[in-house]
Amino acid sequence: MGAGAARPQPDQRIHLRRQWAGHPDRIRKRNSDRALRGRKRGHHPWAGSLPPRRLSVLTLSGRSSRAPVPFPRGVNVRSLKSLPHSQLIIAAGFAALSGCASVEGAASGGGSTGSSSSAVLSLEPIAGAVQKRIDDGSIPGALVHISERGRSSYRQAQGYADLERRIPVAPDTIFRFYSMTKPITCAAVMTLYDAGRIDLDAPISRYLPEFREMRVRTTSGLVAAKRDITVRHLMTHTSGLSYEILPGPVSDDYRRADVFAIRNRTTETLEAHVRRLSALPLALQPGEGWNYGESMGVLGRLVEVVSGQSYRTYLKANVLDPLGMTDTDFFVPAEKAHRLAQLYTKAGAAPLQNAQDAAQFGGSYLEQPKLEYGGAGLVGTADDYMSFAHMLLARGTHKGARILSEKSVDMMMSNQLPPELGEQPLVSAGRAPGVGFGFCGFVVVARDQRSPPGSVGEYGWSGWASTAFWVDPARDLAGLVFTQVVPDEVGAIRLADDVREVIYRAAN
Repeated sequence: MGAGAARPQPDQRIHLRRQWAGHPDRIRKRNSDRALRGRKRGHHPWAGSLPPRRLSVLTLSGRSSRAPVPFPRGVNVRSLKSLPHSQLIIAAGFAALSGCASVEGAASGGGSTGSSSSAVLSLEPIAGAVQKRIDDGSIPGALVHISERGRSSYRQAQGYADLERRIPVAPDTIFRFYSMTKPITCAAVMTLYDAGRIDLDAPISRYLPEFREMRVRTTSGLVAAKRDITVRHLMTHTSGLSYEILPGPVSDDYRRADVFAIRNRTTETLEAHVRRLSALPLALQPGEGWNYGESMGVLGRLVEVVSGQSYRTYLKANVLDPLGMTDTDFFVPAEKAHRLAQLYTKAGAAPLQNAQDAAQFGGSYLEQPKLEYGGAGLVGTADDYMSFAHMLLARGTHKGARILSEKSVDMMMSNQLPPELGEQPLVSAGRAPGVGFGFCGFVVVARDQRSPPGSVGEYGWSGWASTAFWVDPARDLAGLVFTQVVPDEVGAIRLADDVREVIYRAAN
C-alpha cells in the first residue's frame, strides 16, 4: 500500500485482511477492499530471518482441516496518530525474534520424532520465509516456536534482536507482548471466576462504581447507555470502550482526555487511568457490537479491587509464577536488560527505525511502571508464552498443577459473542467468514474454501510489535512467532501467514 494521507487505520487492515477477530464493525468500503486484496495474497504476522546452519524436522500428526486463520493484519507506521492503538497492538504479527541460526529440533521438553502416523515436514520453507523478510528489510529477525502434544517440535531463532549492536535473537530474548497481554489478563480474571469471586454477567459497576450511568456518543450527540457494562462485555470487547486512535465519534474524547495507557504507563496508576476512562462516553451501546478498546485495562483494575492486591502482584502469584513464566513482567529488571530486544518501526520502503525509547510505544520498559496495564503491558520470552499456550491446550493444567478449571478454559476458547449480534458478527465487507471471539482472543468457528489451512476451534491473538500465537486443540498444537516491529502492511505481518501455510499444508 502506498504512503498516502488517506491510508486506512492499521487495525482496520489487521482485522479485515484476515478473518481475525479484530476491528470495529463499521469499516469504510475502501479499507474493506484493500483488506480483501491483502487476504487474497495471504498474510500472517510471523516469519522471516537469517538462514539456519541446519534445518530440523517438524512432525505433525492428526487430521487435516482447513479453517479461517484470524491473524492481525498490516500496519504502516507514520506517527502515533496514524497507528491506532488497537491496530498497532493487534496488528503485530510474528516477525522479530533473532538469533543467528539457532535451530532446535527438541527444545523445551524435547522434540517429537517421526512416526508412521505423522506427516514429516521439512522446515526449510519456514527458514526461507523468515530469511526473505530479513533480506527485504521488513524485520531484523524472528523466533518461530511450534509445539505438538505439549513438546517443542521446532524452535528456531534467526536474525537480530538488536541490529545496531548485532545481537542475535536467542531463546532467552525478551519481547514486548503488547496486546498478547490480553489473553493472560483474561486468565487472571477467570481464576477469580473459578474462586466464585466474580460474576461474569454482573454489572462492572458492582466492583467499579465509577462505571454507573455511562453515556454513549452517537452522531446526534450523547445518549444514556441502555444497559450496564458487564464483566462479560469487557472480556469480549462488546463493552463499548474504545481507543483514542481508533476511528469513530469518541476518538476526539479519548484524545482530549489523554487516556492512551501505553504512553502514560510511567506517569499514572491503573486506578487513575480507569477512573478517567469511566468519565468518557462509549463508542456504542454495551452488548450491541464488537469494538476493540480499553476493556482489558478495566479488567486489570477489576482484579485489583476484587483481590485487594496490585494487578502485578495477583497476576504473578496466580498465573505467571505457577506457569513458570519467570521472565514475564511489566518491566525488565537491570540484570536482564541486555536481553530485551530493540523495538523497530517500519513505514513503506523506509529502513527499519529504532524506537526503543519512544514514549508512544511505552518507553524503555527498563523501569517498573506505575500503570500495570492488562491490555498491553507485559514483556517476556517466547518460551514463557509457550507455557501459557500449553496450559490452554491442557485445559487449565501445567506440569500437574491446575491454573484454571476446564470450564474456564473452554469458555475462553469458545465463541462468546451474543446471538443477537448475528451468527458471525465479526464478518463484514472484506472479511472472510468463520471467526468469532472468545475471552480476549479470536476463535475459529467455521471454515471456508477461501481460508488457509487450519482447524475449527483455534484460539489466539497477536501484539502490536508483530508477536502472535495460536493454539489448535484439534491437533494439540501451539504456534508462536515473535519479532519487535511495529510493521508496514507487508513483511512482518505476512510472515505468520507463510509459516502457517508451510505447517498445515505439509501436515495434510
